[in-house]
Amino acid sequence: MRLKAPATTANMGSGFDVVGMALKLHNTVQFEKANRFKVHSIGRYGLEIGDAAETFGNAIERFEKLTGKKVPALQIIQECEIPPARGLGSSAAAIASALFISNIMTGGRIPTDALLEIGTEIEGHPDNIVPCMVGGLTVSYYDGSRLDYEKFEMPDHRLTFLVPEFKLSTEAMRKALPDSIPFKDALGNIKNVSQFISKASRGDFAGALKYTKDFIHQTYRINSDPRMRELVDRIEERNPGYWFVSGSGSSICCDLEDTGGLPYLEAVIRTSPANEPFIVEM
Repeated sequence: MRLKAPATTANMGSGFDVVGMALKLHNTVQFEKANRFKVHSIGRYGLEIGDAAETFGNAIERFEKLTGKKVPALQIIQECEIPPARGLGSSAAAIASALFISNIMTGGRIPTDALLEIGTEIEGHPDNIVPCMVGGLTVSYYDGSRLDYEKFEMPDHRLTFLVPEFKLSTEAMRKALPDSIPFKDALGNIKNVSQFISKASRGDFAGALKYTKDFIHQTYRINSDPRMRELVDRIEERNPGYWFVSGSGSSICCDLEDTGGLPYLEAVIRTSPANEPFIVEM
């Protein structure tokens, strides 16, 4: 059996730690019973994945501990088309896949919301894991113990992600954030994310993207890495209608058609929202 786990974009500018969306870009994961637990990473980014066995193994162990169910030894082959450490949810896709596989291999009786709670506990925040497991655009709440979310179906709107050649650590980007922010910046984000969610919930995704401007996290992250600063400056010189850092970076979503000459660029991914989460194939 195999499944396709979607990439995700989180934060989406003003929706820091709250807004996330599944994308039509997938890692394909094949799995079967084996004599011992093994994980192989193949595909375009397979050689860049160094901790797949640890990521899958930790998620499976957490599933077993919280559900009391024993997952048999598995061989897992992960075909990696999601760029790792670029803010497109590669780790969330692996965790979600591990939990989904664990559920299948133990009878499939654990509800999705329970799997979401396990995944969010592992990730520490819900904005990647929730859309990966339910699809669409999601607005999530997590206070360390309680998880709640809403899902919105999205139109087939083309999105462009600029994927730099360099990687960024989510942990390092978290450390770049300040302990407090000015009142006017907090207010600016509240205004923008309110408009973003309002318009997205009505299906006006193009209108929602006009309200991705952020005041509370992107500038600190961008300024912590000179390559990100240079890339963003060059993007802004071309006057895009919108742009935002995907997750913790380094990928950036924007509406530029001409991406020639941008520094550090490894790939340009043109895709759209995915309203369905996993694609399961026998």
